[in-house]
Amino acid sequence: MSLHMKPRRATSLLLCSIVTIAASSQNAAQKPLPPVGQIIGGHDMTTARAEHTATILPDFRVLIAGGTRDKGLVLASTEIYDPTRETFTAAARMTVPRHDHTAAVLSDGKILIAGGLTRNLVALASSEDYDYETGRFTPRGNMHARRARAASAVLRDGSPLVTGGTDGSQLLDSAETYDVLNGKWTLVGKMSLAREGHTATLLPDGRVLVVGGIGAKQNVLASAEIYDPRTKQFTAAGEMHQARAQHCAVMLTNGKVLVAGGAGSDYKALASAEVYDPATHTFTSVGNLNEARKRMADGASLLDGKAVIFGGAATAEIFDPHLGTFRTVNGTMDPVLHNSASIQLMDGSVRIFGGYDKAGSATAKSWIYRP
Repeated sequence: MSLHMKPRRATSLLLCSIVTIAASSQNAAQKPLPPVGQIIGGHDMTTARAEHTATILPDFRVLIAGGTRDKGLVLASTEIYDPTRETFTAAARMTVPRHDHTAAVLSDGKILIAGGLTRNLVALASSEDYDYETGRFTPRGNMHARRARAASAVLRDGSPLVTGGTDGSQLLDSAETYDVLNGKWTLVGKMSLAREGHTATLLPDGRVLVVGGIGAKQNVLASAEIYDPRTKQFTAAGEMHQARAQHCAVMLTNGKVLVAGGAGSDYKALASAEVYDPATHTFTSVGNLNEARKRMADGASLLDGKAVIFGGAATAEIFDPHLGTFRTVNGTMDPVLHNSASIQLMDGSVRIFGGYDKAGSATAKSWIYRP
């Protein structure tokens, strides 16, 4: 009898060990990864603002322009952030108060501000540029359409491309580019769909990826398309796994594009994320965000190949393209949640400015992200 008992007991112990190890591994896999990087509070801006823009100047300071304050006040004010001194200084006023506009660095170093909404939610066709040497705004040519909540990207030749948006009564499928030399706007080929709340991302080959947004029937879009500056036309670029608007899109160092969060078909915040591969025109789902997010600020591609995203929640998150996972950043951005502006500096750090809190009030607070 004893000759039979020993092997059975050994097998039982072995199975028990295997089960214990497997359970331990499963628990380890489910354990959240520790936070990385750091978010800390910065100095306050001169003015509380949301739905504004932040654009880096040739001297590495940052122009923060327009936006809204409480009770629907639309701002013409701007300010300059100096990252070396951590100071904000009031700058010239824009020629027109505006929010939900676009801002782009021109090849001559000026900052072009275009479109947006002004008082009483009137959409604008006007544009103006800021000259950091004179500190002045100068009116430039009007776009062919009034447009707000458009998406823009600067092409390789230095021309800003502005896509879609709303003219205040309907959504737009049109797009146009700005000629720095003559200060005029030129219409290019139309998108396949009218959209607002979408993103436009410059790809390594010089084309522009347009993703998602809200469509003409107020439906949230899963479609994507690519603008080719050689043909000045848009072509289909596949479908996302999840329809989304008010999301963020970040160009990764591997040439792919991270598309994360946003508002889904029911307009609720999404935790899902996916990566677009321009070589195959396909989207691949990756790990979920730790917090669902929408109405996000621009994310940033980090020097180590990862990406950091902000907005829609008080935390920030890091995406690792090798693992396809997100990790929370140390620190919070209380009280901001939505429609802040962000800019990445040469040292790899990121600054985040203003936005709306849970009560819908604009804040003057700023934050600093360091890897």
